[in-house]
Amino acid sequence: MEQGISGLDWRRWAQDRWLWIALGLGLVLRVAPLLLWPQSECIRDECIYRAIANAIIEGEGLTTSSKGWLPAPGYPFLLAWTKQIFGTMQSVKVMQVILSMISVVMLYAIGHLVSGRRTARISALLLALNPTIAWFTNTLWIETIYIFFLLAAGLGILIAQRTSRWMPALWSGVMLGFAVLFRGIATYLPPLYLLAVCWPEQGNPLDLNDWVSSGRKRWRSLAAFGVGLVLTVSPWSIYGSQTYGGFMVSDATVGHVLFLGNNDFPPLTFDYGNGMLTQPLFARYLKTGRRPCKRSEPPVQSSKCEVQQALRWIQTHPGRFIGRIPMRLAQIFNPNSFLTRHVRWGYLPGLPWFLKEALCVLIVTWTTALYVGGTLAAWGRARGPWAYVAVGTTIYTLAITAIMYGMTRFRLPLEALWTVYLALFLANPRATFDALRDSPARLTGALITIPPVLALMLWYLPTGFPMFWR
Repeated sequence: MEQGISGLDWRRWAQDRWLWIALGLGLVLRVAPLLLWPQSECIRDECIYRAIANAIIEGEGLTTSSKGWLPAPGYPFLLAWTKQIFGTMQSVKVMQVILSMISVVMLYAIGHLVSGRRTARISALLLALNPTIAWFTNTLWIETIYIFFLLAAGLGILIAQRTSRWMPALWSGVMLGFAVLFRGIATYLPPLYLLAVCWPEQGNPLDLNDWVSSGRKRWRSLAAFGVGLVLTVSPWSIYGSQTYGGFMVSDATVGHVLFLGNNDFPPLTFDYGNGMLTQPLFARYLKTGRRPCKRSEPPVQSSKCEVQQALRWIQTHPGRFIGRIPMRLAQIFNPNSFLTRHVRWGYLPGLPWFLKEALCVLIVTWTTALYVGGTLAAWGRARGPWAYVAVGTTIYTLAITAIMYGMTRFRLPLEALWTVYLALFLANPRATFDALRDSPARLTGALITIPPVLALMLWYLPTGFPMFWR
């Protein structure tokens, strides 16, 4: 692939010592916890995935959780496969380390396509050193693999848009299809990728005719993306729709999360200091709300029932629904993370207390930099197909959170996407401020956005530090 056409020079990248430094540091940051603090027990959703994977091994197929919701099939089947092949589900963590390192390389490539080598280097270093993303490779949660698929799909779509070739678009469709099979929330992302392919690089993005012309030029890429996506998702969708009580794409969980976020009790979350962290506490909390729909019904029907119940609750309590939106967003903007919870629960034995406190402060600092620096750069310099992928995915996820409930785990894939914008800011802060100054509309957007973001961050900031609330 010619560098002049695609901007990708794989041989030159292999000689970039900064990429190798990022990979080396990232590998140490991921492998060290596996060796020093191996975690064989499970926590909440990890236990659910493990139980479902065991049911798959026993020949029962994909089963529902104890609460009646049906997850996307990807991760339970992956856990079942790793146990069958390697004898333990814990071996998936080695795979997650490898995929996380590949994600670093892909973000390096994305940084190159967005703004050149300096941004690429900083992007790779930031993703490699992100403490929470690094730690998640040592868990049985989906986020590491989901991030891999999102970045693979995003890189493919950038190359397809740059080259007008259909093979990268096909790859992107397949990768986004796997993202859907691992997390159902990705179901509604494809339109953003189609817009990214059609971005009129040589025309006026505000002119509909230029969009149409660009779409015609890249029709093969559009078709290839759709074919890759459909071929990846449709086999499971057809099987699931015939097996679990009605039409579904990859999972039947939307009713469950609407139940947790739109009920007589406040929206649930599971972060340290403000969540339902024990099963007895969780059970008592649920008893204060309306009863769930029958779990004996097929999961699709049960989910539909919960959706209807939630809509009735919203119609009955519109003020409470709207009033909870800031709380839900604050839950996802909480600058602490699940790693904070892990530290506070004592899962890092032998680590001196001052290093634990420093780690918790680092998590907050890192998140704040992403929120503030990344958002400033997004307002000032977000252009082209990556804006549709990263900004579009972020807005979509926040909109879903606003009507359901939030958790810091939900924002982790957004951190990976937003890292490119923080890298843009760090690579050339003046360019960001100049771009904001030269565009009153973008400057206004930044001034309107940053204060609420900071306020939402402060909402749950003290929960990560028990000295403030004990």
